[in-house]
Amino acid sequence: MRVGAILDPMTAAHRLPRAEYPSDPPFHPAVSYPEYQWGSLGLTNLIYEGVRELLRLLELDQNHYGTKMWNPLGEIIQPGDRVVLKPNLLSHSHRYRPNEWEQVITHGSVVRAVLDYVLLALDGRGEVWIVDGPQLDADWGKTVQRTGIGAVCEFFEGISGVPVRLLDLRDAWMDVRGDVMYAKVSLKGDPEGAVIVDLGGRSRLAGHPGAGRYYGSEYDRAETNFHHAEGRHEYRFSRTVASADVFINLPKMKTHKKVGVTLCLKNLVGINTGRNWLPHHTCGDPTGGGDQFPEASAKTTLERWGIRQFQRLTLLNPTLFAPLFRAAKRVARPILGETEETVRSGNWYGNDTAWRMVHDINRCLLYSDGDRFPASIPKRYFAVVDGVVAGEGNGPAAPDRCEAGALVAGFNPVAVDCVATRLMGFDPVKLAMLREAFSPADLPMAAFQLRDITIRSDCAEWQGRIGDLTEGVTYHFGAHFGWRGRMEMGIT
Repeated sequence: MRVGAILDPMTAAHRLPRAEYPSDPPFHPAVSYPEYQWGSLGLTNLIYEGVRELLRLLELDQNHYGTKMWNPLGEIIQPGDRVVLKPNLLSHSHRYRPNEWEQVITHGSVVRAVLDYVLLALDGRGEVWIVDGPQLDADWGKTVQRTGIGAVCEFFEGISGVPVRLLDLRDAWMDVRGDVMYAKVSLKGDPEGAVIVDLGGRSRLAGHPGAGRYYGSEYDRAETNFHHAEGRHEYRFSRTVASADVFINLPKMKTHKKVGVTLCLKNLVGINTGRNWLPHHTCGDPTGGGDQFPEASAKTTLERWGIRQFQRLTLLNPTLFAPLFRAAKRVARPILGETEETVRSGNWYGNDTAWRMVHDINRCLLYSDGDRFPASIPKRYFAVVDGVVAGEGNGPAAPDRCEAGALVAGFNPVAVDCVATRLMGFDPVKLAMLREAFSPADLPMAAFQLRDITIRSDCAEWQGRIGDLTEGVTYHFGAHFGWRGRMEMGIT
């Protein structure tokens, strides 16, 4: 039994012959593999074949490969376990192109393929939860329908012997128009409630100069800063997730405006039920210890003051002030610059806040069992990155489509993220979120160094040590404009 995600630098990478998802949920395999137990078959399914190949490359239960006894995830999952699968279900569509979504969120065919092997390992005992807390204005029903994840859960209902539950972790939905919050509606959230973890001095934010000036996910800055003050660094996240015996991360391969890339580590924002407890940037510019803007100017001073006033007023009376806030944004846009072209809100390489928050929430997950923190051993962990149709440019919510045809897997989030980042054509050392993950810590995320990460692949150019992945054998994703020229391989 593999235990302790922090110990394992091994990863696997598979390149599909085509960047193609199956179109018919619940995404049955096209081949009756010896270990396949559900009978139903579908048309061509390169994703199922690719996930299966990742498990083979990782040499899981290798003595039984090719027989009906093969149980690859049996090395991390025991019958009776609670297993949580966490895809990236950020939103039902691209922010500006409503008919596009494949490059934004994890495809249901990836979830289905992994789920089959989870159920095989559980052997009729235990429970499975497929969860996420999407963007607060996302349409959960449309997301579940578009990805096919709803159909996957329906297929297993009554036949798996193990309950497979789909759960929106959000406790609120927001009516957002023109990037302005008009209303907030309560949702049920996690039926098991929440777990609060105070990292205190263990937090990456401990000693950070942003205290008192953090901005979270909503207009109420007081809430964010209350939970990160006077030595307190608190996070509230799903008890269903915290109490999982095994956590399986299924992120989308995308660029990200605040931390460079969003893969395994950043995907954990969605397990937080206290979304506004998460510091996303520090207000101000570097001259005063902030990272909201890259430099001080009359424009940024005006923008900071104006936005703060409208946010306060909108909190007091959204019916009256939300339309005025939206109108003010339209008037100011030609003067202050379009968000798709202008660096603001910490959306650049100088953001020194968000990566620290990302490290914190990953430690909260890895070292929590739902009752104790820190738990005696790290949580059992596995990840598969969906890079079949990936996202480049203005990620995470408005990326361009990149047909990479890649799947990456492993047992440690840092190792998997470093390999996926390198395959995207970026240098992990240039991203604080990844570079600092190897720094000494009381609760480490990676008990190894970058150079120790190994890749097993059926693509000869990807096989070996991570340092062997040169520019000539990787993709060349376009970075978010706030990171362009600062994270690519080969640029000094």
